[in-house]
Amino acid sequence: MKKHIQPLIVGIGALFALGLVPGCSGGSSTEATSSPAAPPETSTAAEVPASARYMADMTAPGGETMTIGISVDGSEVAAYACNGTDDEAWFFGNQTAGAIDIKSKFRDTLKADIDGDVATGEVMMDGVEYDFTANAVSGLAGMYTAEADGVRASWVVRPDGSATGVQFSGFSEGDRNFDPFNLDEFSDFDVRNDVRPRRNLGPAAPIEFPNNRPQSSINGTPVTPSLMTGTTRFG
Repeated sequence: MKKHIQPLIVGIGALFALGLVPGCSGGSSTEATSSPAAPPETSTAAEVPASARYMADMTAPGGETMTIGISVDGSEVAAYACNGTDDEAWFFGNQTAGAIDIKSKFRDTLKADIDGDVATGEVMMDGVEYDFTANAVSGLAGMYTAEADGVRASWVVRPDGSATGVQFSGFSEGDRNFDPFNLDEFSDFDVRNDVRPRRNLGPAAPIEFPNNRPQSSINGTPVTPSLMTGTTRFG
């Protein structure tokens, strides 16, 4: 009887040594392994300043040039684009989470995204698309406008003090009878092709900043241009 018990004890000892007896080894094959920790989520929301001004010079693929200024105050946006000779567009509206998608009175379009110190987007004016990357500006740089005797001059001023501006002097007669200041009932096609071309536009007089105060003239009349903000609105 002792001869049979001794081999059995030896066999069980071997099983312990190999870790094959369930519940007796810390290296059980059924132990769960931990998964790598997921990377932390990063926020992709745009940063929209409470108040900011942006500007850029733009060149279309065909070589046409335009300059744009954008002002943001809270959710409100005002923007002005002009070529310094015979075309301009004012845009008034709102931004939502940094996204801008607005039309001018004469159905030009502005689409842009604001993120911190940069605004990127495109302007469509008179059938020409201008892409831009506009950097934030401060000091005297921004959009200005002034009026005298029913004539309005507007400028986009760069950080170095140079400016691009256009003067608007009303409308010429056209073949169709439109009220150019009440265009809501007309189609984009009619406005772009029958009203927009009737605007009397020309280069604005230079804008200067003696003692950091804006000065210019409209048809020889001295004016003091005003800096435009995101809340600016006019007809």
